[in-house]
Amino acid sequence: MTGCACPFAGACGYLIRPAESLVVNGFRLWVGGYQEGEIERWNEAWNLFAERLGEDEARDAVSQLAHWVRAVFHWRIDPIRCFASGCPHIGRDECLAVSMIAACQNRDGACLDYCLERFCGFADRKEPLEAALSFASVLDARGQRLMPVPCEVLRGLLEAPARTYH
Repeated sequence: MTGCACPFAGACGYLIRPAESLVVNGFRLWVGGYQEGEIERWNEAWNLFAERLGEDEARDAVSQLAHWVRAVFHWRIDPIRCFASGCPHIGRDECLAVSMIAACQNRDGACLDYCLERFCGFADRKEPLEAALSFASVLDARGQRLMPVPCEVLRGLLEAPARTYH
């Protein structure tokens, strides 16, 4: 996990939205648990979901979060990079993650395919796809609906040539 160091001055207003914040910070914490080998990150994710959804509703959501992150983590070739939980910025992998869940909820097959390809390459994507669909469905059933992320916008963010800022 990286800290909150970011070359841009402003925070990402996108994370003000409760559902998006829940997905991004849940993803960050679960990935951090894998990368750091610390169960405390997973406890933080549980607390985040329980606070937002209530303990009964959080059980299934956190279970599906864990399944989804494990599936993506398993098929990923390079390390997943995330900001620290609660950071107001969003990085490339976090953008892919939240876009993947938004694409599932909003039935955007093109964006979902793009996210799976960028996350998992050309490996068998069945497990990450099923896990993302399940997680998105559980969130949606608990009133955590993400706004659509147009695939053209996602491509523009992730495929833009590197720039030098002064």
